[in-house]
Amino acid sequence: MVEDLKLTIKESCRLLEFNYSLNGDTYCAWNGRERHISRQQGNVVFLEDSQIYVERKALIRNQFLEIRMSPEHLFGYTDSIEDRGSLEAFLKRHTDSIDAYEVTPAIEKCVHDMYFCTYQGPLKKLYLESKAMEIIALVNQDHSFVQPPSKTKVIWRKQDREVIEQARELILTHLENPLSIRQLSRQVGMNEFKLKQGFRELYDMTIFEQVRKARLERALWLMETEQVNIGQAAVAVGYSNASNFTAAFRKQYGCNPSEYVKRHFGY
Repeated sequence: MVEDLKLTIKESCRLLEFNYSLNGDTYCAWNGRERHISRQQGNVVFLEDSQIYVERKALIRNQFLEIRMSPEHLFGYTDSIEDRGSLEAFLKRHTDSIDAYEVTPAIEKCVHDMYFCTYQGPLKKLYLESKAMEIIALVNQDHSFVQPPSKTKVIWRKQDREVIEQARELILTHLENPLSIRQLSRQVGMNEFKLKQGFRELYDMTIFEQVRKARLERALWLMETEQVNIGQAAVAVGYSNASNFTAAFRKQYGCNPSEYVKRHFGY
């Protein structure tokens, strides 16, 4: 009998973590709070003698990239007492919490580069460490190390979050023929305004941006694992116009599909 994974994680020392969920779904609960983490989401976690309950469903592949370090390691990059104070304030804001950060195309590229790293030995360690620090820099390029976030997100009820998560699953299963906002709204039973607002709050992107992002990720996966050509991948995810696919791909990954395939897959 296959059972869900249920465990309690306790950290007795101070630990800062930047993570990214490549695949799967995780439920976390701590200090009376809870959080659902879906794929293509990133979070900042600072644990200080903390305890977190984690639950993951059976038969679902979970893949996480985790960058973990002690605060002292991060303090090694400070040049002044003021810089150290800013970092201490950053840690305090994230103490015993799981806070989402905006996942940008640049961050996704770093994750991809780490996951498909081809270096071996000392070069591999050096490469992965440099990419890890690049991710930390990208996560904090909005100067969150030195100032608190300017906007506090709405706290959504569990029932509303579940409805919005259901809408996201519908989006991911209809990439070839995307559902309209109206269709999504009717299928999940939430009005359009609330659905759009909640989606942006929970996933830091609009529904349209989610569709485009998921389509391109699926196309990239097809080219990488199924060895399909660029045109076939574009059609498979609903792009009938090759130029539209190329433009969208370039916007997300910073280069044309042919350049990306040659650089990363060698064909």
